[in-house]
Amino acid sequence: MEPDDTADKPASQDLRSKIAFFNSVNKSEQSSQTSSTGPVRRGKTAPKAVTTASQATAPGPSGQGTERSPSPTIIQTSSGRMSPTTDRRYSQKYDDELRLRIEEVSIRKSSGWNPNDLEVFRRPLCLISADASNVLKLEMGTIEQIEKIDWPLVIVSVVGLYRTGKSYLMNRLAESTKGFALGDTIESTTKGIWVWCKIHPEMQNTVLLLLDTEGLGDVDKGDPSHDNKIFTLATLLCNCLVYNMKGAFDQDAVNKLTFVTEMAKNIRYRGESSEDNKTLNLILPDFVLCVRDFSLKLSKGGKKITEDEYLEQSLAEKKGKEEKFNKPRECIRKYFPQRKCFTLPVPGDGDVLENLETLQFTDLSDKFKEATMRFVSYVYSKQPKELLTSKPVNGQMFAVLATRYVTAVIHGAVPDVDDAFLAVAKMENARVGREAVEIFDTQMNKIVLPVTAILLEKCYTSAQQKALKYLRENVVHDKDAQCENQAQTKMDNIWNTLKDENVVKVREMCEVKLQEAYNKSLKGKIENEDYEVAGGYRKFQRDIEIMKEEYNSSLRDFDEHEVLWAWLGFVKTLKVHESKIIQADEALSEKEKKDEKKRNEENMEKILKEQQKAQKEALEQQQKELKEHYDNLDQAREKQLQEEREKYQKYVNEKLEKEEAQKEAARLRNEQEEKKSRWLPRRMWDALWNQ
Repeated sequence: MEPDDTADKPASQDLRSKIAFFNSVNKSEQSSQTSSTGPVRRGKTAPKAVTTASQATAPGPSGQGTERSPSPTIIQTSSGRMSPTTDRRYSQKYDDELRLRIEEVSIRKSSGWNPNDLEVFRRPLCLISADASNVLKLEMGTIEQIEKIDWPLVIVSVVGLYRTGKSYLMNRLAESTKGFALGDTIESTTKGIWVWCKIHPEMQNTVLLLLDTEGLGDVDKGDPSHDNKIFTLATLLCNCLVYNMKGAFDQDAVNKLTFVTEMAKNIRYRGESSEDNKTLNLILPDFVLCVRDFSLKLSKGGKKITEDEYLEQSLAEKKGKEEKFNKPRECIRKYFPQRKCFTLPVPGDGDVLENLETLQFTDLSDKFKEATMRFVSYVYSKQPKELLTSKPVNGQMFAVLATRYVTAVIHGAVPDVDDAFLAVAKMENARVGREAVEIFDTQMNKIVLPVTAILLEKCYTSAQQKALKYLRENVVHDKDAQCENQAQTKMDNIWNTLKDENVVKVREMCEVKLQEAYNKSLKGKIENEDYEVAGGYRKFQRDIEIMKEEYNSSLRDFDEHEVLWAWLGFVKTLKVHESKIIQADEALSEKEKKDEKKRNEENMEKILKEQQKAQKEALEQQQKELKEHYDNLDQAREKQLQEEREKYQKYVNEKLEKEEAQKEAARLRNEQEEKKSRWLPRRMWDALWNQ
């Protein structure tokens, strides 16, 4: 059954504030920066364009600093009630512990996880425990299992009064008759919040994370604020909130929803924790009302109504009623714009109810089975929980959210959604940035050195484009490109180190080639003094030219400036032999001998200038190509940002149009109700007159 399109929705101007959220997040990010260096502008930190072998030094690791993520703090309060403080001051001890926890999560490898290895996939585990004094505790053993999940999470929380059968619904969603504890007395069975993970039955590579909560309204707990904490945490952590109740959604049921009216005071969003926060609905989950043991007929005024219409009519404002009557209804409409209702009849007689946990689903009444299957099917259709940036929440992200929210509640502070989202973004971006660098490093490690400088540069640009493409597709809210710039700097450091290694390898290769050519052409003749005869110098020069041709031919794939420096060094080592051969050559006059020495020096100077010119040209060419590479990266990033802005604006516009239509439908429905109330006295008068 589809939701009622005419349901009462919040005013359209509330949605427009969603755009302002991103601006507030940007400001929050800027204010939360530590004293570490900010984003590095490409171009200023561009890698070295060319390193010649003559300038090379032994390669060494490039220092890469680590950045600690800032954490919120927590304020202690004397009362158990969550205090809507206007500032976020927490104890230093918590600040350090949470920062270390986030760093631990951010460096954990998420690849290769196996559901069969995690106990939380086999049975429910306690996520948030509550002792006899209702003191909450986040169970880190359970968190450590959840944060290993690298798939998107569809997170479903079931809340409601104690002894209303919440755990049975969760077991149905888990496709099991056992799992979450089913109580058979008037005492509340579940304490705190329990979690059970299942591979999603209908979505590939997705996990269904079920949160079963402690029953609300248990007078034996003696702490009304405890219900507020449980309800707030269950609401913040999920993207589908199921409120389970029995009987009918009447005034008595509404009166028990006091924790909903306290919602705005118990959550800080966009710097506010008050009822005036009109944007709270943007981050709250879908609301699903499940009415158990429902026996009423879905009709009004002799006309059948749907379950969703039943919910909306129950939530409608009644004029002339006091605030106590309308306030809970207003809060549900305002905080949960997406609503759905299911009515489940009694599953059977008393024996069935007593043995509900042991009976097969086929043993229950047909109407109950049909309604339950519709409920389960609807929950299965929900998409994974997302941050406002449309990033699906995985296990690591859920762990950070839970840690932030629960620790704040434990210390009496109001959970801050902005702060939690920023913590998740920082953690997730650290992981994505690290994986992008690993992609780049893996590609570069495939290169077998030595290679030409041109080939190395092409490999660098190709690998960096692939790595940054992955980063941009997976990063969370990196508007200022901080994560991208940090990752790119690390890639450039890897490339600079690899270039230095390549220069050393090229130098070693050139020396080997020169030695081979020398052994083949000159070594034996020099040792045997074959050139120290009349006319020997001309033969010596001829053999050097032959050796140079062989040397250049063996290195023809490399640019001239990469191999010429080695030849220059080799020629310098022959000066002693050359002088000796010139002096021994009786075919040369003294003047010719002096002229030859002078000509040799001029040739050396000429070759050196040619080498410097070739190196300069290569440097300029590489700088030009690098600039084009960085310009292309900037253009690609700007194009992606523009596409994201257009997509988001389209989403906002469609949402605004839908909400405007829903608002108009609600207005027309109210007008019709008022007309009916005016017509009724006239009909009554006509009936009396006809008598």
